[in-house]
This record gives sequence, C-alpha cells and structure tokens, in this order.
Amino acid sequence: MPKIPHVYYDKASKSYYTVASLGFDEVTGKRMQKKKRGFKTQAEAKKWYDDFIAKHSKKAIVHGATLTVELFLEKYFVPHYQNKVTARTFMTFSSKLKRLKYFYPMKMVDVKPIHIKKWHTDILEEGLSNNYLKDLHQTVKELFDMALTLGVVSENPARQVGNMKRTRKKVDFWTKEEFEKFIKTFEKNDLVEHLKYTCFLFLFMTGLRISELQALTWEDVDFENKAVQVNKSMFYQNKNNWQINPTKTFSSNRKIYLDAMTIKALSSWKEHQKQLGKISFVFSYNCLPVTKTMLANSMKKHGEIAGVKSIRIHDLRHSHASLLLSLGMNDLELKNRLGHADIQTTLGVYSHLRPSAMKEVADKLEGVISL
Repeated sequence: MPKIPHVYYDKASKSYYTVASLGFDEVTGKRMQKKKRGFKTQAEAKKWYDDFIAKHSKKAIVHGATLTVELFLEKYFVPHYQNKVTARTFMTFSSKLKRLKYFYPMKMVDVKPIHIKKWHTDILEEGLSNNYLKDLHQTVKELFDMALTLGVVSENPARQVGNMKRTRKKVDFWTKEEFEKFIKTFEKNDLVEHLKYTCFLFLFMTGLRISELQALTWEDVDFENKAVQVNKSMFYQNKNNWQINPTKTFSSNRKIYLDAMTIKALSSWKEHQKQLGKISFVFSYNCLPVTKTMLANSMKKHGEIAGVKSIRIHDLRHSHASLLLSLGMNDLELKNRLGHADIQTTLGVYSHLRPSAMKEVADKLEGVISL
C-alpha cells in the first residue's frame, strides 16, 4: 500500500495514526504537534489530518508569528544541517552564516521576496561574486523549505524569487612550457624542497585534488603497475585537527595510472623520505600531511622566480586537464581521470579549452560520403 504523508502504522495496536504540525510556540519557540491514534484505515487518518490542518492552519501561522530567523536557524535548521553533511561542508556553511544576519531580527513569516532581492543587492554591492551569492541563496531556500515543512510559514519567499544563474569562472592553468620553467626552480638536494617539487609534479601529472594528495599513503602506491589508488581525502584545519574522510564523490574513488617519469620521481622522494624514519603519508616530512598553505606560499615564490603567471594550487588540476586535452584525450576519459561525478561537470569546466574541436569534427567528416 502506498505511503500517505503524515500517516503512520502502529504495529502494536494494528491501527493507523497521524501527526499534524501546528508550528512553534511564540514564547518558547518549541514545535507544537497534535497526534491522533486509532484509525482503522489510512484514508480515515488522512481525512482527519486534512480537516484538522484546514481548521488550524491560520492558528499555526499565528503561533509561529514571533519566531525569528535567528531563532529558527539556531534551534532547528543548523542542528538538522550539521547532522546530514560532512564536517568540511558544515565548516564552510558556518562561515557563511554571518551573511544571513540581514534576516536575523525578522520574523520568519515576515520575510518576503522583496527582502530577498534587497539582500541580493547588498551582497553584490559588497563586491562578492554572483556564484557566492547563488550558494547563499540556496541556503536560504533550504531554510524556508524546512520552515514550510514544519508549518512555520505558508510559502517560500526564496523560491518565489527564482533561481540564480551561476557565472562560469575563468579557468586558469599553466601550459606544459610554463610548468617546466616552474618545476626547474626547485633544489631537490634539500629535503623540504624535494617534497614540494614532488607534490607539484604529482599534482600537475595526475590532476588530483589537494585533499586527495594530502591523504595518500605509501600503501596506495603500486610501483610495479605504475598506479595510485585514490580512495580517501583529507579534511585539514591545522596540525592538531585533521581527519581522513571518504573521497568527494563515489566517482572520485579511482585508480590512476602514472607515467614512468612520475613513478621515478615518487621513488626518488621515498628514498629521501626514509632518512627521517618510517612515514605513512606519501607527501610528508614530519609524519603530518603536507599543508596547502606551505604549498601555496612555495608556488607563489617559485612562480615569481620562474617568471610565470600566478595561479592557484587547484589550477594545477586544470593544467593537467588542459595537458590531456592537448594530447587528444576524450571527455569521458578525462571525467574518469579527474573523478568527476558526471560528464556534465567535465564538459562545463573544460569544453572551452578545445576551441578547435568543432573544426576537427568537420575535418573528420571530409570525404565520408561519396556522391
């Protein structure tokens, strides 16, 4: 029998019951519910629920009339969100909560589409990006979706405003020639410099995310078959607070085959690292994972020495993609190599790196049909 919303089966009494939400108490902020038991059928329980809600819906909104956005966030939305996402995602979410302070003193039922649009304008006037605002807007939509489900509001003002278009970010990357200039500036006789050299070479030649590189252990490296298994990522906050997590998506769990040069570089680094004793992490000199800050500072310094344009660590992933596309790798192979969840992500980010693709298609069609 299909499940009817708000109707449940009690195995002990072999009857049905229903639970109706009446919103939140205006003084305590506590959720108010009415439970009714003893129905012989789902239909009877659903009819009682519908009649009850029709009779008390206005009352429910009145009870929630003094519930502020700040109180709803604190007591309901934030605890719910924290329980359903990873620690990394929740930390990112928490850093954005300050951007919602515009709504804090407002009653949930008083927030209208015009307030959402005014908030958009304020955010953009601060110089923040459209993509950042889109992420914030998504949070507000989820906030009012939950309030709607719990009977606090009767409509979602963020959804009434509509979706926001994401602006495609410019993809920065180094060409093969630029990376060669950069990587030649490292002195491998120095242990820490050798570590940085190997990190940058590995990122450029594999396209790994920095969190995936940080989590790699020597057990993940198969020197005989020239491959590395990517099956975890690192959530790093500081040297006393870091943890190993699953990869970003299921598709991110993958085996990457390496070229002979990269395998040789890894082997050379392993021998150098052994001077310090046994270390599990591949990219470490102190038994702790290499930090993004250390690599970013080194990347800036050596980039200036090499005279190449400034890019981010994540752009080495884009550089790897650009290199593979220049070598003729197709989009599906690139998707699997980078560990994207779907081909749309790959096409959306990297399709413009192949401006000659359409001409190549036309060239391949030349002479296919004989007339």
